[in-house]
Amino acid sequence: MVWTADIMLSIGDLARLTRVSARMLRHYDALGLVTPERVDESTGYRWYAVSQIGRVNSLVALKELGFTLEECRPILDDNVRVDELVVLLRRRQAELAQRIAADTARLAEAGRRLRSIERGLAMTNDTLQLHELPPLRLVRAGAEVNDVSEIGAMIRALVEQANRQLTAAGVRVTGPRVHTYYGRPDGSKIEVGVGWAVEPGFAAVGGLELVDLPAERDGAGVLHQDPATELPDAWAAFEVALERRGLESYGVSRQVHRDDATIELQCPVRPRGSACR
Repeated sequence: MVWTADIMLSIGDLARLTRVSARMLRHYDALGLVTPERVDESTGYRWYAVSQIGRVNSLVALKELGFTLEECRPILDDNVRVDELVVLLRRRQAELAQRIAADTARLAEAGRRLRSIERGLAMTNDTLQLHELPPLRLVRAGAEVNDVSEIGAMIRALVEQANRQLTAAGVRVTGPRVHTYYGRPDGSKIEVGVGWAVEPGFAAVGGLELVDLPAERDGAGVLHQDPATELPDAWAAFEVALERRGLESYGVSRQVHRDDATIELQCPVRPRGSACR
């Protein structure tokens, strides 16, 4: 078809030729971005010039690049010089590259977490044992956090604090390092501790507390040998494995760091849902 200047397009024609819905064309009209060449006073029908096909296509192209409608207006109205348009396009290119990099990093992290959880489930199923948890006396530094996402940073701070205080006191402990976690029943805080197992007669060290963890007749433990960064996923896998056995953890959970770099996750257990009976 040969287009001539005197040919007018209905809103339906323009929608078909540009693949933009009539509803969106009305929206563009309301914003003054694509105004009909004329509007029939008796019927209210909108009629567009053939030249406006290019304007609509340009608007769609700019939107696909991520420009807002307000940013599109001066570009379409030729109020933006070529050098200014180059600056806008380069800025948009940088924003898109940054977004792609962030999405790529998120995709990689999602894959890592998935592999970590799958390994954790396999390791948990292979090593989970139900056994009594022994009593422990710990010389410990403790604190509270609001959410599990804060635990990692708090543990690092407590390890540094406890080591500093033990060194200042001239005390050397040889027992395994033990992390403790206790989520308050009301969900308000999580109590976090970093300590070392000591003998019953061990004296208090300035700034650190002595904590006695009682024996737990009904307990469970799993071994973890992956990087420490994957411990949150290991704990999540532990909970899943307990749930499949009709059990749930409660009370103070223990994370025992052995000399051979193996970490044992331990917790008291009870039949699932028994706390609600």
